Amino acid sequence: MHKVAQVRSATLRLLEQPEARQQGSARRAALMGRSAMRADPAAGHVVPAVLRGAMFVPWQAPGRRGPARVSAGAFTAAGLPVPEHPGQRNIYQLTGRRGLAWTPGLDAQIRRRGGELLGHGQLILVDIDSPAAADGTPLVNAVRWLADRAVAAGGLLDLSATVSVRTPGHPASGHLPGWHLWYRADPARPVHLGPLARCHAIELRTRGTCPGSPGYLVRSRPDELLALPPWLAGLAGPPPTPATATSTGHGGAHAQARLAGILGRLRAARRGERNRLLFWASLRTGELVADGYLDAHTAIQALTGAATQIGLAGEDGPRAVTATIRSGFRRAGAA
Repeated sequence: MHKVAQVRSATLRLLEQPEARQQGSARRAALMGRSAMRADPAAGHVVPAVLRGAMFVPWQAPGRRGPARVSAGAFTAAGLPVPEHPGQRNIYQLTGRRGLAWTPGLDAQIRRRGGELLGHGQLILVDIDSPAAADGTPLVNAVRWLADRAVAAGGLLDLSATVSVRTPGHPASGHLPGWHLWYRADPARPVHLGPLARCHAIELRTRGTCPGSPGYLVRSRPDELLALPPWLAGLAGPPPTPATATSTGHGGAHAQARLAGILGRLRAARRGERNRLLFWASLRTGELVADGYLDAHTAIQALTGAATQIGLAGEDGPRAVTATIRSGFRRAGAA
């Protein structure tokens, strides 16, 4: 524990500019129940109070979404082995893949450069994408689809009831602005992570872009964080049996089950969403590589094989497929 504290302290010193340092300590919000600190946009804090009990990984710079890099000396000073690949010499790896606790100084870094929020199984992010057609119109209104499913199940999709974030989209790659909705995970009802089988534009995750990052506008800051609604958990379904047996996420069995699920979703991709799902699969697989659960070479081979099966390598070319996979790995901090 003492070493962990040293690593976090040293990392914050690397990240924070002198003017961003503040005296005293801020009480962190609990992931459950009433927040310990009300959101105070006037004070300049961008991370909603109910999420400040999570862990965070700042990005390299605005628009560069990989974990912030650190020197080999930072690992040596912390008494840790230096990763062989330069791309893995980052804050995510330096903190033992746990991330950093919220502080006002870290909040300022997230405001400037952006970052990732790590739920570590205690949070669920509902990522609502808006893929665009060739003429720029939405292929599917995923929010309306989700709202209709809620009503059909006797529930309600209320964007103001939980932390809701308007996402910027990526028009150049065919993505219009969407939504991020953050919920508490319900330990009594684990769910299948990944795109919903009935609507691939909606994905459930336990980590994602931190609210308040550049372009990620927080639209709702409730005092309490709701648990994932039962009707939404029902749409996701339970996790695969092998993953349930190792729900802590440790061990090769979990990684192989997760990889099999990722590749299965990729192979089911329809025309018009194949490249988007290849990037998604590369990002999720890259997270497993970054966490040390999969070998990078084996993971890349599996992704390349799946991309070939669905016709992407033949249509876009092997170089384009490789570039997409590498992009996902870089963003995950695996390359």
